[in-house]
Amino acid sequence: MKTNLLTQLQETSDRLAELGLDALVLTQAIQRCHVVADGYTENHPPIGRGIGQWTEVVAAMRDQLIPRGWTRDDRENLGLTVNATKTIAISVATGDENTGNPDRIPSTRYSKGPKTQSAVIINALQLDLFGNVQLTPQQLKKYPGVMTFMLLFHRDPMAKETRVELSRPVRMNSDGDVIEWAERIILPPVPFGIEGAKISDDVPRKQQTLPEVKRKRA
Repeated sequence: MKTNLLTQLQETSDRLAELGLDALVLTQAIQRCHVVADGYTENHPPIGRGIGQWTEVVAAMRDQLIPRGWTRDDRENLGLTVNATKTIAISVATGDENTGNPDRIPSTRYSKGPKTQSAVIINALQLDLFGNVQLTPQQLKKYPGVMTFMLLFHRDPMAKETRVELSRPVRMNSDGDVIEWAERIILPPVPFGIEGAKISDDVPRKQQTLPEVKRKRA
């Protein structure tokens, strides 16, 4: 199967608009992830870092989309964000080093459970029914089932950037990794670190509060 690969700014913007999205929503969600990641040290358990970044991306995306009519769906802890017509859902996942690379096929970094598998099966059935076309929410209203996209992100410390794409999964392997995509909308990498991107004013920052020291009287 040939993947619909979107990399040019105009085509990615047009496709995101069809889905009721824009690149700024996704980029600011990743920027919020940077704020969280920068607060971790070697003393934090590795699993906490991954979960913390994942939850922050989900929350940041919802903060922006819920005022536009999207809703949250936390059944089975998948952390979906669903559009107003219940035709498009977005999950969030960390991807491998191929994430955001148009010349490589990415996979999820960690295996996924039954809920993700069900969403991928529905996507695959839609693919069999309609062929590999870029359906819009309006077109999907005529048919049962939700089309699920996955916001994949991969933090690369060497390059000091997070690569990100919004992609439509259609196949998983026996280990529970998503390995095939009908559509990949690749966004520009989001830099971080000293030379990284400036965080928008509306993105919360962690502030360090120093304890007040009171001098004892002799």
